[in-house]
Amino acid sequence: MSNALNLSHLVEDPAAVARPGWSRWWRWAALPLSLVISASLGALTTLLFLQWFATTDDYRQVAALADFQPSVVTRVYADDGRTVIGEFALERRVPLSYDEIPLRMRQAIMAIEDARFEYHWGVDPIGLARAAWKNFLAGRTVEGGSTLTQQLTKILFLSPERTIERKIQEAILALQIERQYTKEQIMELYCNQINLGGGAYGVEAGAQYYFGKSIKDCSIEECALLAAIPKAPSGYSPILRPQEAKRRRNLVITNMLEAGYITAAEAEAAKATELKLNVTSARELNTSGPFAYVVEEVRRELESRFGTRGTHTGGLQVITTIDAPAQIQAVNAVRWGLHRYEERHGGSRRDTPIPNILEELKGKDLSTYRHPEWAYEPFNGMYLHGLVMRVTGRTAEVSFGKYRATVTFSPDHPLREGDLPMFVIKSGAPRNSAMEPVIDTPLPSAPASTSAPGRKGRRESSPPPTVPAPNGVLQVELRSLPAVAGALLCLDARTGEIKTMVGGYDFSQSKFNNATQANRQTGSCFKPFIYTAAIENGWTPDDLVSDTPFQSGNWSPRNYDGSFTGPIPLRTALAKSRNIPAVRLLASVGIRRGAEMVRRFGITNPMAPYLPSALGATEVPLIEMVAAYSVFPNKGKRAKPHLIRRILDYDGRTLFDFDRDETERETRVISDYVAAQMVDMMRGVVDGGTATKIRAVADGDLNKRQIGGKTGTVNDWTDAWFIGYTPSITCGVWIGYPGEKRTLGKGETGSEAALPMWIEFMKVYLRGKPIETFDKAPVPDAELEKLQAERDRQERKELESGVATLMEDTETSSAKRAITGQPGSPRDEEPTRPRRAQTLMEESTGQTAVDEAQSAKRAQRQRPSEPSDVAPPAPKPTVKKPSFITDDPPKPPRREPPGRDR
Repeated sequence: MSNALNLSHLVEDPAAVARPGWSRWWRWAALPLSLVISASLGALTTLLFLQWFATTDDYRQVAALADFQPSVVTRVYADDGRTVIGEFALERRVPLSYDEIPLRMRQAIMAIEDARFEYHWGVDPIGLARAAWKNFLAGRTVEGGSTLTQQLTKILFLSPERTIERKIQEAILALQIERQYTKEQIMELYCNQINLGGGAYGVEAGAQYYFGKSIKDCSIEECALLAAIPKAPSGYSPILRPQEAKRRRNLVITNMLEAGYITAAEAEAAKATELKLNVTSARELNTSGPFAYVVEEVRRELESRFGTRGTHTGGLQVITTIDAPAQIQAVNAVRWGLHRYEERHGGSRRDTPIPNILEELKGKDLSTYRHPEWAYEPFNGMYLHGLVMRVTGRTAEVSFGKYRATVTFSPDHPLREGDLPMFVIKSGAPRNSAMEPVIDTPLPSAPASTSAPGRKGRRESSPPPTVPAPNGVLQVELRSLPAVAGALLCLDARTGEIKTMVGGYDFSQSKFNNATQANRQTGSCFKPFIYTAAIENGWTPDDLVSDTPFQSGNWSPRNYDGSFTGPIPLRTALAKSRNIPAVRLLASVGIRRGAEMVRRFGITNPMAPYLPSALGATEVPLIEMVAAYSVFPNKGKRAKPHLIRRILDYDGRTLFDFDRDETERETRVISDYVAAQMVDMMRGVVDGGTATKIRAVADGDLNKRQIGGKTGTVNDWTDAWFIGYTPSITCGVWIGYPGEKRTLGKGETGSEAALPMWIEFMKVYLRGKPIETFDKAPVPDAELEKLQAERDRQERKELESGVATLMEDTETSSAKRAITGQPGSPRDEEPTRPRRAQTLMEESTGQTAVDEAQSAKRAQRQRPSEPSDVAPPAPKPTVKKPSFITDDPPKPPRREPPGRDR
């Protein structure tokens, strides 16, 4: 028996010995292998998900961000291409590139919205965990876990509802955005899309709205305020909730300090700064500034071309023809003229309450308000709105932006804090007109003129420079809004470019544009069209037209003064605005021919086929009348009036250019000869007719310029007009009560009510510009010469017939006296003779009156029409000229006693 123990059950099988090694390897490799398999499955799942996502609309939206075109502000510029006069936008947005966004602005956004923006890949688990822990400790939601990229997806693609499904979709979209775009592109999109309240979207539009400057010029505290608003634009509005806005702004500054973006000293200084706003509303720029009527006309034209959405979201750049300083001066000239009219009639007021800014700002800080008129340096004599900041008793402190004033008001018309009434600056402004540059430093005053007002003598060509009052204090007077309305339009006669357009006193009070929308009777301003038809039909400025009683049916026109002057030259009849000669001319040329002439001038409302139309019964808007008058200085051609010179898209490509794309820029209306004859006659209106006030202007060089024009007054003085022109500029003015035929008052003629406004504007607008002269009149063409010859023959027959009738009447009268034995006296017979017959008899001295008139006319035609300062002396006619033909249009024909030679 062996002592050896049977240990066979303890001995392992060789195969079994090897198995434990494989088991340990499996246990070691299981975890990494499972991770690899899981990662592979996850990658496969992700790939499949991405393949599926690529077929969804969400993916296409994310991919489309590369070509994303946001809604962009359309801007309207003056003719210099720099001065912004208006804006259109559904969302006021001014996109910037990443490099144009200041570093401080980007830091402020990251500090308050996403401190780990530069490190995560769209969704930030660390940020989510931190936000969850803070919310748990606070017991309420105090911090969100969304990244800046997630917020961008919510702005661009998602609704604001809070659901699990939307949060998941937000995370998926954020991952895709991070996958396809760089951090710089994402930051650029965010800075251009965020809503900052007040209709401003993006940091540039927000800076312009709240601070009145570009984002590149904003300080730390201003950038922090803009970064604070997007969380709740209404809740953190610095206008509506300034304390909440300041509190969140300071939180942004604190976060910037903790992130190391700014120093402690910068943070303390920024927090100590009060909110300083310079709120600039695009709506107020369009409706309350001096360019409001212009901008509204531009909007209408743009919408007709590009539609409403294209106009307000396309980011167009519109270059207009408007001269910005001239437009401001024109607005002031109209306001001056309307107040001048009201003062003549006891200062009547429009029954309209004074607007109050506190009602718009809901009782908040008045210092945030800036009226669009304050963006331009004021001048003495300027009418502008002022904001009542404080009222003490009957004294009010008024703000005009950086200028201020103190006024005393009547207890019958009290002022309230926040009121925005109208004022006129009496003194203290830095300049005397909108056309003058601003004087920064006091200049020595110019020596005073030695000539007394109204006397001939040495005059200054322009007012002496004005030294502004110290500390920005103005001397002003309160003005009430006038009930009467006015309009002014000035254009370049050669190109049709509208340089100024004033449609009323204030666009914010009345949107109706009296320059383009008001069809008003024109009075005597219509007469030049009838005279033009006569000249084209063979008449000449020195032909005689009868100013004697005229009747057509039951209608009998009368002259303004009720008198008659007998046969007078056409030039004198136009200069003195005689009504009966105009009616006789229309009867002579024919109503159909007269109506056709009016249509050729661009008047769209057809002339009524009646003789009273010669006196301005047709209703025409001011813009058509001014464009029609521009035909005369432009040698018979009518340039199409227009406000838009060029339109560019957001990228600077030209969409429209008037000179390139407009097919009918200019049309021939009359020959250059006829135009020159009309200029010659219409200059007589200024030199010795109804517009001689221009020659009495002592300020500037207006009285030295060659100017033609015509006044117009409608029956019962319901409308007053003046339209005048130089060789290159045509300007028209209208005054009346809008929407009604209400009298302006007895004596309120075109020369009294409208002409002074024209002078007030043109004397400033033309100051410093070259003095132009009208071109020499060309000879008439062969066809017109034939018509003139026919007119001569017709006139000769009329004169001969008049002489024969006179001789018959004389012989009959002598025979009657011989039979009855009653002595007769030529002077006793004079009242019973026809006036034309008296004139013929009075002027007969050896030759017949027929020969005298014909010879005088031929001599007049042979003399060339040249400026008076260079024309050679004309030879005296070999025959005596009748008194009713004169070389001096302003002087009415003089009557001599019978039998007396001149």
